[in-house]
Amino acid sequence: MHALNLYFTPFAIILTVFAVYFSSLERKTAAITLFILLAGFMLNWWMSKNEYRLFRWIHKLRLLTVAINIIVTTAIFYLIGSYWAPSWLLFLIAPAGAAMFMKKGWVFSIALISALLMLGVYYFKSKYFGLPLGEVLWAMACVHALFVIIFTMFVNSMAQATVRIRDIMTGRNKG
Repeated sequence: MHALNLYFTPFAIILTVFAVYFSSLERKTAAITLFILLAGFMLNWWMSKNEYRLFRWIHKLRLLTVAINIIVTTAIFYLIGSYWAPSWLLFLIAPAGAAMFMKKGWVFSIALISALLMLGVYYFKSKYFGLPLGEVLWAMACVHALFVIIFTMFVNSMAQATVRIRDIMTGRNKG
């Protein structure tokens, strides 16, 4: 989870702040977006700071953190996605963070949920605002969704390989 706080959280903050500053968001939408971002940041910081004090619940806390990050991502994407094209990258954060400490099946499930939520927001907004997305835009959205899954599985594979190499180097893997 520390990698999430070191790399992905600052990226999410920069992406969201740039979206608020450089796009034509309404003041209310910008304020709500920044509030959600701040609340998510504070929760991630608190969880990270206290995970060793609450060690016996570490797996549940990490899963809760991933779930909260997916919810925060979905809310922010809903608010800024129409104004800031790169905001889909936020959907990489929760599954990539999970990829560092969860097994492949869980990681795939989380990545799939993130990808489906992104597509769901696109679908909901297209229906809600009566602006159907064309074939090309749906194709691009599907490529983004596939990238979320593929990137997350890649991060998981790299994390698992690192653990295996560490175990071999320290003599933990005798078999």
